[in-house]
Amino acid sequence: MTYPLLATISLLLTVPASARTSGQLCSGTASKAADGNWYCSEVTAITYRNISQSGAYNRTVGIDPQTGLCSHERVSYPGTGSLTPLFGQLSMHLRGPMKVSQIAAYTLTSSISNEHRHGELDRVKSYGAGMGSEKRRDKSPSGLYDVDAKLFPNFTTKTSQPTHSTFLKLPRRSQAPASPSNKVHGAAVAPWSRVAYYTSAAPAQATGIVFVANLGDPQKSGTFDYAFGNSLGFVTNDGSKVAPAVTPFDGNLQTSEIEIAAFTDKPCDAGCDYYRPNSVAYYGWDGEDKAFFIEFQMDHADNVGNDQGMLSDAPAWWFLNAAIPRLLQYGNDKNGIPCSCWSTGCGEFDAFEVLGRGEERAKSTIHRQGNIEGGDSNYFRRPVGRTLKFAVIFHNYNITAVALDDGFDFSQSLSEDTIASIIAYDPNSSVHSLYAVGD
Repeated sequence: MTYPLLATISLLLTVPASARTSGQLCSGTASKAADGNWYCSEVTAITYRNISQSGAYNRTVGIDPQTGLCSHERVSYPGTGSLTPLFGQLSMHLRGPMKVSQIAAYTLTSSISNEHRHGELDRVKSYGAGMGSEKRRDKSPSGLYDVDAKLFPNFTTKTSQPTHSTFLKLPRRSQAPASPSNKVHGAAVAPWSRVAYYTSAAPAQATGIVFVANLGDPQKSGTFDYAFGNSLGFVTNDGSKVAPAVTPFDGNLQTSEIEIAAFTDKPCDAGCDYYRPNSVAYYGWDGEDKAFFIEFQMDHADNVGNDQGMLSDAPAWWFLNAAIPRLLQYGNDKNGIPCSCWSTGCGEFDAFEVLGRGEERAKSTIHRQGNIEGGDSNYFRRPVGRTLKFAVIFHNYNITAVALDDGFDFSQSLSEDTIASIIAYDPNSSVHSLYAVGD
């Protein structure tokens, strides 16, 4: 297994006695809600430590509406690389009720190949260019699995200096000033470049990002057949109906009946995995180092349609291996075999998911069936009657989901110091949970 240099060094370190691991934050606080889910302590940050593991999943290579069958091939992946779950292309997913003010996506400049530097890096501003979201029932409070922090690089000990000098002790993370002399591993640090940006402020604008949904209609966009249902298609401004072309999203998903997905604005070509014929298909966000920022509000609203069996008043923000929605996000072939790679573990990260009707606690989970997976039962507070700025950062083989200061600016680039300050783990903090995925 390959570890980043800082994580390798940290193998030599011990855990401070006051470190607030996921298990410690759950000690004495775990309770089971009426909907069957476990909750522990309210936090403002959760770090999933070391998601770099090897494994295998079934990649889809064919989908045939005539026979109603899907075909697959077994793919093995190493601990890093584009095949590794959550390191390859990701799509972003949103479920109402939710009002979205801003979205931004960033990649570490040095990790972007020229052929994948699309979006804001080389395009003009334009608007024309999961499965795991279903209700989860935890068997036990996953936070009760106590962990150490030997692989997490950002804590202070007597034998090592931290990778940056300041641990933030505010309940939310503020923006650190850019530092032109900042260095990591002895080399100059390239900035994190904003490759996609959306704002709902009138008039709504989007750069490097396209919104779609599972509403495909061959008369407008995408496709439909009776074997597999709707493919991805463009959506109207409220996300509720299919549209013939890219349409400005107004930022308002009224109920949990409405889900949309976001991709880059680069249409798929041979660089994408197999995707459903005649579907709308775009690249996801690729790379081991990437970051997603959002400003949203999640006021209460029940479903209004006829299908009251659907989860109601349960908003969510999550990420999937982009191959999943490009094929079939929900559903099986006629033999009951899931068409997408989701069920065999190609990757999902639930960043901020409300699991019960009207619940005001949001949880996070890594789904990689057949590999190490899990979810922290420490939770984030749902932003009701207010907006919240929130980030998910994939960096140094860790994932950090974190609430931000209200004044945080989704600027065109972010310094490494800023990213480091956002993900910094303070061992004395009672609001930052550390959840070990791999050793």
